[in-house]
Amino acid sequence: MMDLQVSVVLLFIFLTGGYSLKCYSCTTSLLTGSCELKVETCPDEITKCATNALKESIESAKLSIISKGCAPECEPQTVHQKNGGLRINRCCDTDLCNAADGVYKGSFLLLLSPLLFYFLFQ
Repeated sequence: MMDLQVSVVLLFIFLTGGYSLKCYSCTTSLLTGSCELKVETCPDEITKCATNALKESIESAKLSIISKGCAPECEPQTVHQKNGGLRINRCCDTDLCNAADGVYKGSFLLLLSPLLFYFLFQ
């Protein structure tokens, strides 16, 4: 009987253990212009992944800075700045949901492809 009680207590402890969100994290390197994604496990109190992008035009050069990671607070927004720049914040709350921007565009195209084939082969 004692073994059953110990087993139930251990099972309860393992099943109620904290779940930690995983987010992609990176910051754009100004030297290479790329953002090397790494997987980051967020602390227990963090429940959001965020992608922040800042796009600026300085004379003829275009500058884009992207950062991704765990976020204690996140407000999704798109702000057009007076100097023509753009600031975008995206938030999500599932594992590795702040992947590359192309995923969203690719998903949209994937949904439209059957419609495209219908009209092409009609």
